[in-house]
Amino acid sequence: MKRFSLLLGAMVFSLILVFAGCERGAADPSTAPPDTAASGQNEKQDPEPGGENAGKTDGSEAPDEPESDVLTIVRGDNSSAAVTEAAKSLRKLLESRNFQVDIKTDWVKRGEEIKPFPNEILIGPTNRPASEELYARMAETGEIYDYFIQFGAVNCIAATDECVGEAAELFADEYAALRAAGNTEETKEMERLHVFPARGMTLCGMDLAEWSIVCPVVYHKEDRAELELLASLFYEACGVRPAVVGASETIPTSHAILFGTASKLTPREWDLSYIVHFDGKDLHIGGGNLWADLRALYNELIYGALGAGIDRSMPDPPLSIEFEDKTVPDVNGHRAFSVSAWVTSGDAYETEAQVKETAEAGFTKISVGGLTNDGLRRNIMKWCAIYDLEILWADAHYTSIGENFWTRWSSGLDAPHVWGLYLCDEPNSSIFPDLAKCAKEVAGESLQVPFINLFPNYANQQQLGNRNYEEHIDEFFSTVEPPYASVDIYPCDTTGLYGGYMDNLDVFASACRRTKTPFSVYLQSVSFAASKRTPSEKDLEWQTWCIRSFGAAEAIYFTYMTPYSTAEDFKPALIDHNLERTDRWYAAQKINGEFAALDPAFARYPENLGAFTVNASGTNVSQAFMRFGNQYDFSAVLEEIDSEAPLLFGCFTDGADGYAFTVVSCQNLLRDKTADMRLKIAGKALTVWQNGKSTRLEPDGEGYITISLACGEGAFCEVEQ
Repeated sequence: MKRFSLLLGAMVFSLILVFAGCERGAADPSTAPPDTAASGQNEKQDPEPGGENAGKTDGSEAPDEPESDVLTIVRGDNSSAAVTEAAKSLRKLLESRNFQVDIKTDWVKRGEEIKPFPNEILIGPTNRPASEELYARMAETGEIYDYFIQFGAVNCIAATDECVGEAAELFADEYAALRAAGNTEETKEMERLHVFPARGMTLCGMDLAEWSIVCPVVYHKEDRAELELLASLFYEACGVRPAVVGASETIPTSHAILFGTASKLTPREWDLSYIVHFDGKDLHIGGGNLWADLRALYNELIYGALGAGIDRSMPDPPLSIEFEDKTVPDVNGHRAFSVSAWVTSGDAYETEAQVKETAEAGFTKISVGGLTNDGLRRNIMKWCAIYDLEILWADAHYTSIGENFWTRWSSGLDAPHVWGLYLCDEPNSSIFPDLAKCAKEVAGESLQVPFINLFPNYANQQQLGNRNYEEHIDEFFSTVEPPYASVDIYPCDTTGLYGGYMDNLDVFASACRRTKTPFSVYLQSVSFAASKRTPSEKDLEWQTWCIRSFGAAEAIYFTYMTPYSTAEDFKPALIDHNLERTDRWYAAQKINGEFAALDPAFARYPENLGAFTVNASGTNVSQAFMRFGNQYDFSAVLEEIDSEAPLLFGCFTDGADGYAFTVVSCQNLLRDKTADMRLKIAGKALTVWQNGKSTRLEPDGEGYITISLACGEGAFCEVEQ
């Protein structure tokens, strides 16, 4: 019983302290000593200087009035993060000037009287009349102020969130000066009118105050928030915030920015194309879906006209915004040859800056995880729409695609730039039937490509599930019947080039050609074993020309981000573990730019007929990588080839009587040599594309056209009809 009485007494004493605290106001959590709740019951706690318990001794009751020289910073109980941080900063600044400072919130029980703390310094909106009056004065002026600061019997800081930290610093300096001069009772005020860098901004010749922003009725809350951001940026630039209304709502102004399907003039195609058109009254901007609208919003207005950065800062917003009518096509939706970056299995790929950087390197697609990440998925889709990147979701394994998949992840699939779902990497033939079923379901349920990547020919029988590679490839195409295919072959060895490289390309490409299946080939862009070298710019360019010669529709860089692996020894890829660009990033940017310039020419000759080599026969081991059996006869177009260099040719047609070809120098890539060749083309001229530029060459007096290629370089030649 004695023990019970002691515990009961302790509980009653604790309740007295709690009620005393509630009566005197709530302490800011930032003033509480760490781990108080976890401390032992018998552990003595020293009173915190300047805190709620200042002046107490163990077992004593709190005095009715704290020491009069204690300054009490009071913020709102639900203050913004900016005000909360400014209050903490103000305390540190005042303490550095030898003031004793506490922080409290303005919380009181409902219906109870507000009892001021000693020497209050009010910061941000609070329930104190002085705060309310000062904010009311800011609002009633008709002008926009950064802050009002009041000194004297009542000390009060009223400021915008953007400027409250600066106002706190000014207050600390001035308050310390007033105290030193003994003028603490004298009323003094400081204020600053906000300077809008583009006050008086006009849009299409009309004052911005005459404009509203209209969004399609199908926009969700988070979609509409994108247009609210535009309104906020307008306000930050010029002090005018256009109203954001739905297409079914009343437009409160004489002019409107009509986004997407809120306009009857915007495209309705399911792609990323959009228009910009001013009809003399309203501005029509966007396309047939949210993602085309976001592409237009950011490229034309936020990053374009307003000049904002990805951090939303606007160093020099314009006074006048004018638009010329334009139609912006969906670039990637019509590419003949794409370039993809593998960004999984390394450091997190989760910022707009990373996506922007990938686009700046000339990539047109990313293989990325994020479909099953609710927080990341929309951002990746938004950023890729802005920067013209297609998406291959790498976290959609075939085993996860079941009955609820399409409903669960519909928000990550219902977009024109979501290109495909990565179903499986390097499957054994035993799961081909399951892949066939899944691929058919994907093709039937969505617009996305069911993506499957196959082993290279150096995989063993156990990995393949077949007796040999040719059998494996044939079974895959006959069983799965994929609408798209892929293979990875990494040829850059430390001693030269993998001997079965072009044989692998030929076997795979022949099957794709036979089944009319477009395909990708992974490029080696990183060293991952002692036997594999870190590819040079020459290695990357040569691989790209080789796979294009066999008809590949896409090159995939393995890898873009540097992977982490316990099984393989990865050296830095295009982006290293410090998230810095390596020299291969710059090499890829150069090569990707050259192939982008070639894309319209590639598009004119969509059908690959096959490939063949010159000067690759014999027993020269160093040229083993060029040997393959299915050599295409292109002699009807190329009558004679006069060269001593080893060359690879890829043969293309427009499906009628038009022909083109690639030619690739296959000199030893570890050495620097130039390959010269003379081609006889039945007296016809050539348009030769090299380094992203075209030149028309005519036959000489003997009927030959001469082309010179650097080691590892390629060219695309259109035969004049």
